[in-house]
Amino acid sequence: MTRVIIIEDEDAASQRLTEMLKSISSEIKVIKVLDSVADSIDYLSGDPNYDLILIDIHLSDGTSFEIFRHVNIQKPVIFTTAYDEYAIEAFKQYAVDYLLKPVKKDLLDLAIKKYERFYRPNLPDYSKLTDKPMQEKKWMIKIGNNIRTINYDEVAYYFTIEKITFLYTFDNKKYPIDVTLEHIETNITDHNYFRINRQYIIHQNSIDKMSTHTKSRVRIILKPTGEEVIVSTERSPQFKKWLVG
Repeated sequence: MTRVIIIEDEDAASQRLTEMLKSISSEIKVIKVLDSVADSIDYLSGDPNYDLILIDIHLSDGTSFEIFRHVNIQKPVIFTTAYDEYAIEAFKQYAVDYLLKPVKKDLLDLAIKKYERFYRPNLPDYSKLTDKPMQEKKWMIKIGNNIRTINYDEVAYYFTIEKITFLYTFDNKKYPIDVTLEHIETNITDHNYFRINRQYIIHQNSIDKMSTHTKSRVRIILKPTGEEVIVSTERSPQFKKWLVG
């Protein structure tokens, strides 16, 4: 069950969002509707149990960004607004998406799917594997109400952004995983993987092209995405040894 809080000062808009969410999935439950900055700060300061916030930017007593200044919100947020000039500020928060009013159901549906794919909290707990090698040979990935297994050798590379770790498969799929790169680097037993910098661990077969970046650094184009990454100076000597086995 995905527990949702709606922060919206227009009754008709909050009711419409509630109805659309119900029609999108029976697994979504709106647990609270708030209509002001003050009430939102008061409610969220009590550390309620929720998974996702849908929030308007312009409220009756200010903008919703004031809420973030008073409450440390660590859960995903979908912004809804009639104004497009706040997008940059919105994505500085834990934003899943930024939807312009009137919110269309198909775009809300896509935003919910994006949340379920990348942010849904009930992923398997891999932290229990911290003290032992990654011997299971596969990841268990939560996708909506389903679990997909991904063999380790299907992973082209791992990377981290905004403190979230993702894996990218050779068939061009991206999934979040609840472990750090440090955990993967320490416990992975497949020598085809190498950590090239603070953000990336790559498989040898993910290397599409290489070129010299500076005298001591290497530029890599990764498959299947075409993403360009740089091997850090301190890791370049070991990287070259790793390439030749």
